[in-house]
Amino acid sequence: MRDVYRYKLLKHTIATLTNTAVRGYITYVFHILIADSNIWNSEVEKLMDGSEIRETKVGVLDKAMAILLAFPAGNVALSPQEIAARTNMPLPTVYRLAQALCEHGMLMRDGQQFRLGMTLLRLGTMVAEGIDVRRQVQGYLRWLNEQTEENAELHIRQDETRIVIEVVSSPHNLRPFADIGAPLPLHRGAAGKVLLAWLSTAERDALIDASIARFDDKQFDKSAFVQELAQVRAQGWAYSDGERASGVSALAAPIFEVGNKQVGALTLVVPAARLGEEQRTRYIPLVQEAARRASYDLGYAK
Repeated sequence: MRDVYRYKLLKHTIATLTNTAVRGYITYVFHILIADSNIWNSEVEKLMDGSEIRETKVGVLDKAMAILLAFPAGNVALSPQEIAARTNMPLPTVYRLAQALCEHGMLMRDGQQFRLGMTLLRLGTMVAEGIDVRRQVQGYLRWLNEQTEENAELHIRQDETRIVIEVVSSPHNLRPFADIGAPLPLHRGAAGKVLLAWLSTAERDALIDASIARFDDKQFDKSAFVQELAQVRAQGWAYSDGERASGVSALAAPIFEVGNKQVGALTLVVPAARLGEEQRTRYIPLVQEAARRASYDLGYAK
């Protein structure tokens, strides 16, 4: 870039945007700001991907983005002088653009200082809501299936049940072990354990009771199950053997999204005869790795 402030600031900022959701969010802001121009193309996408840094040839846009990216966190307020120092822009330019950004809700006044505005929050929320969990996780289900040649499934919670919303089937199995969309007990199986283990105590207990009642499982030992959930959360994965269906075993790990919210359980479902201790030891890290990668792509920050 010809302008020193643009090159230094954007180079540093883009280099730190390793989180996919954050990159997507900033890209979305770019899109909104230049919706009426003809420069939204693959070159801008390269910029936000961190693979190439170029000027957009819309100087006011570059300067506005430089001001927004000067804020290191949402709870930080900066004076015009501080913004000018961080962006190497003239103070009158900072005043003029900051005021315009306030008009659009991108910034807001805090006395004599500025903070990031509520429009950014709204846009960020829209981006987060637009992330399709199923689409994001599909690739990792396929990867897990390729590594194990067993059924890889994505389970989500629906009220007091869990449902399978995606399956990559094993070449060894004639059909999936559960139908997509069919309600399954939340208190039985590895996926159910994962979907419960990271909830608050009150919500967890209420859902366990509701699941037991729905599936009329009067002989279920809730006390022992709660103890097992504590172990699941501590180790980061769950195992089940014939809990819901005889002869079927499973391993599961949690999937999280932006805001550290759990959105699903990545699950490997295997005939019990093929999941002995040796195979279990090999598969557990694979299940965890697939879930970790999926979580990263969904914006999980940990």
